[in-house]
Amino acid sequence: MLGSALAYLFPVPCAGCGTDGRALCRACAAQLTATPRVTVMPGVGPVTAALEYDGVARAVLLGLKEQGRAGLATALAAPFAVAVTAALAAAPDAVIAAVPSSRAARRRRGFEPVRVLASRAGIRLSPLLLPARPHAVQKGLGVADRVRNLNGVFALARPVRGIRVLLVDDVVTTGSTLAAVAATLRAGRAEVVGAAVLAATPRRDGRSSGMLSNSL
Repeated sequence: MLGSALAYLFPVPCAGCGTDGRALCRACAAQLTATPRVTVMPGVGPVTAALEYDGVARAVLLGLKEQGRAGLATALAAPFAVAVTAALAAAPDAVIAAVPSSRAARRRRGFEPVRVLASRAGIRLSPLLLPARPHAVQKGLGVADRVRNLNGVFALARPVRGIRVLLVDDVVTTGSTLAAVAATLRAGRAEVVGAAVLAATPRRDGRSSGMLSNSL
């Protein structure tokens, strides 16, 4: 009730549709219901995504990442947890490791989005990875350039030999970042079982990947 009163007195635009009233309106919140899909990505394995990175999901995630609207993490944490739970069903003994943000991105935002999502979702992360060197922003680069851009970017924080690892990130596009992280872990003799992400960009060829049960 207090939240409704504050929204009336100090209206804010909905992160999903821009209408005034509350940070996330009910209609947009309903569009963040997870429908997990699995795509097998080269160099990574099965990648489980809760949402498509489009429309409301994209707008809300950008509100968190680029506008610093931390309150949106709570709404996004629920579908993120569904993706992680679904991915762990095939590898329940795996530890969970986040793809690290670059130091520049962390300084700019003041936080790491995937770590905030994991914290809100009650997901424990294992500190296995570090950003090793600066790199150009991936957006706008072609697939081959993305791979070259990420060569040697990540490093191990500790020995990982024999550890089974599930990677987590907020968004996957081409999969090049996940593949680079997976290669770093495998070079240390870890077993990467796949990845779970909040959202994945829609496939350009229009084909659907396999859908998992939304009851997880």
